[in-house]
Amino acid sequence: MKKILALTDFSSNADQAARYALTLVQKWQSGELTLLHTFEPPVFINDAAGNLTPDGIPNPVNYSLVMEQADLMRQSGEERITVLKEELEATTTHNLTIKTIVEEGFLGDSANEIIQKELTDLVVMGIKGKTGLEKIIMGSNAVKAIGAIDAPLLIVPDKVSITTPTKIGLASDLSLLSAENLRQLHNFLNAFNGASLSVININMDKTSATNEERISALKAQLSDLDPAFYFIEAPHIETGLETFVRENAISILIFIHHEKGFFASLFHKSISKQIAWHTTVPVLRLKN
Repeated sequence: MKKILALTDFSSNADQAARYALTLVQKWQSGELTLLHTFEPPVFINDAAGNLTPDGIPNPVNYSLVMEQADLMRQSGEERITVLKEELEATTTHNLTIKTIVEEGFLGDSANEIIQKELTDLVVMGIKGKTGLEKIIMGSNAVKAIGAIDAPLLIVPDKVSITTPTKIGLASDLSLLSAENLRQLHNFLNAFNGASLSVININMDKTSATNEERISALKAQLSDLDPAFYFIEAPHIETGLETFVRENAISILIFIHHEKGFFASLFHKSISKQIAWHTTVPVLRLKN
């Protein structure tokens, strides 16, 4: 794993995520960090007369003003991302490349274009607030793009300690990993020599015949990673994961984002009030 794309809106939590990304690149000793800031184009709405006007722009439409505002947004983004780059470069003695990109457009589209062009290994973004993943679900414009980003996505809490990961947790529903997810998991773990892997199952009966077969198949699939398997009973899946992460000093928690099932529901607004997981460690989302 050598190329990281860090998303930034210049907030304090985005800055922390960028510093975390820099730590990973330095750990790998050879790598490239790209900082991406996007700003969305002006939104046009129909006014009472049927004319199109940008939000906040009085009639008649002043297209020169709209373009001027976009240019100012780009200029501001470029100035601020340069400052961030210089701050990161000042904290490292490693010979690494930090690139910056400022684009007008939607975050998910811009990120995926870069991922495809640069063969990005990992995308990093920050979150803020005591409610952790609930904050993601409630969402901001940046968060809405999470489901669209194709590469492995590392979500970094704002108060996380920036240390080299030593204990990796994989939240599992006992499903086998796809070939691509298995490749991504291997790449991530191989980047941290000596890091242990714990496979965490919440409220799953390991004694049932069906689950015994699934456990055997998953152990065989992950055998070269030498994982430890844990079966936890908890009132809720999310609280069970939270407790395990805290009590076992897990550095990073990994989950597979299925289109259906519990882990998909973590990103579903309709159940946002049910999520009470106060994440304190980075969460790596692998997209199925």
